[in-house]
Amino acid sequence: MVLKLLDSEKFRNAILTGASRLIKNVKKLNSINVFPVPDGDTGTNLALTLKEATRRIKDYTRLGIGAFARRLADALVLEAKGNSGVIFSQFLLEFADRIGDKARMSSIEFARAMREAIDATYNALEDPREGTILTVIREVALEAERAAEETDDLVEVLERSLRKGKEALEKTPELLPELKAAGVVDAGGLGFILFIEGMLDSLKSGILELPYDEEVEALSERVEEAEYRGEHRYCTEAVVEAEGLESRKLRKILAALGGSLIVIGAGKLFHVHIHTNWPHKVFEILRERGRVLKEKVDDLFAMSKLEEAEVGIVTDSTCDLPPELARERRITVVPIKVVIDGRSYDDGVDVSRDRISQVLREGRAELTTSLPGPNDFMVAFEEVSRWARSILVITISGALSGTFRSAQIAAKAFDRVPIRVVDSRSASLGIGLLALRAAELAERGLRLEEIADELEALRNKTFFLFTVGDFRYLVRSGRVSKVQGRLADFLGLKPILTLDSEGRIRKKTGVFGESRVLSKFRKLLSENLDKAATYDFAVVHFGAAGKIDPLQEFLEEAFNA
Repeated sequence: MVLKLLDSEKFRNAILTGASRLIKNVKKLNSINVFPVPDGDTGTNLALTLKEATRRIKDYTRLGIGAFARRLADALVLEAKGNSGVIFSQFLLEFADRIGDKARMSSIEFARAMREAIDATYNALEDPREGTILTVIREVALEAERAAEETDDLVEVLERSLRKGKEALEKTPELLPELKAAGVVDAGGLGFILFIEGMLDSLKSGILELPYDEEVEALSERVEEAEYRGEHRYCTEAVVEAEGLESRKLRKILAALGGSLIVIGAGKLFHVHIHTNWPHKVFEILRERGRVLKEKVDDLFAMSKLEEAEVGIVTDSTCDLPPELARERRITVVPIKVVIDGRSYDDGVDVSRDRISQVLREGRAELTTSLPGPNDFMVAFEEVSRWARSILVITISGALSGTFRSAQIAAKAFDRVPIRVVDSRSASLGIGLLALRAAELAERGLRLEEIADELEALRNKTFFLFTVGDFRYLVRSGRVSKVQGRLADFLGLKPILTLDSEGRIRKKTGVFGESRVLSKFRKLLSENLDKAATYDFAVVHFGAAGKIDPLQEFLEEAFNA
């Protein structure tokens, strides 16, 4: 077969097949790993790097080769593990930079990009060592460039470069004393050869091998991973430093929280990987046993291939929708930041509402919140644009938070699909109800502008009432002066607040004594709502579970809710 131009589909299939070929040989790679540390995990690191990265990009089928290569490089950099994994990812990142925005590539363009990428990779490393994966990649790239000057057939170019790469691999023991003493070739270099072999087989025959999770079994004696079955939402990783902790014990502690559990131990440092529905519990357990140095959470469901839709709905976590309901209605939730003693957490992802409530009750830690940045919305847009042809964003009131502006900035920068950002002019489940209505309209087939117009009409019909247990946080936010707050608390004043038409907090009324709050709520609802009309009601509380039942009963009786 002669291949003169490489398109995105062939490149994608070649990458996936190359990854699968390496993953299938993970035990062999581990068995010859003696450099830089004889810890038997080079195969593990390369396999996990490629497995997670290819899972992220395997559904990208409509991109040009340049755009696809960039997605691949970004995924590899994010998932890179171990020395060889980092070098491999750096090389592909440089390779993607040199492809640019090309839709297809000739053999000489492909080969030149490889050679320039490995040159840049050498320059990026503080101490590049010969006899490693670097040497093998360089020889493959140099031969590819030489071959491409003589033929325009990419298959022939890769066949020649692969032969040269194998020769370079066999010479690695002469360059590294550790390899020669052990009588083995470099494990990372062999991993790259296996990857190129898989790519070449795919380009020659059109085959596609997918790197399924079950092919990564018993990656090393220190690694255990169960097959991912899709019941766990979050891919959670952490690096923890702890004295006197064993990998086996840590695995036993965490096993009940999820699947695909990997615990790699090296002295006092442990790398934990788990698919779970409770990442905040994982982090809490780890913090109880040591110091968490690094943590990462990815939403597996959001990255999964979903049925295509005309409009995808995005909101922020102040909407207070139960995660199960948001997932069921295909609503993507961007978490706000919760800052506890200077450390930032994603709301509902790596810190739970129970934990926040505990911090507030105890009063020993400083707790503040911060809005999600434009990049947080960009990540959400990237995920949703994989299955939606347009995106509608509904945020907390712009008068209360900069989240609305943050989403607008991200929407302006994201040009893959049309995006409309709507200011809810509300908060909490006021946003949640609008997001649910947007999801309902999207399911009915309405287009982006139609849904946005409907929400902007509905927000003016939203009636929002709330109260607070005390004035501490209203004072801290600057909405109430210290003198007013102290006096109100002293007198037992319970404010009943609302949001005006611009989404600003306004005092509706107030009562003296908590026992009178419910009766005032009933009175206000009865006075402001037509009992013959149809409404969507939502009741939300924070640490007041026993106080909301009477209100729910009233709504059911008075409005047939």
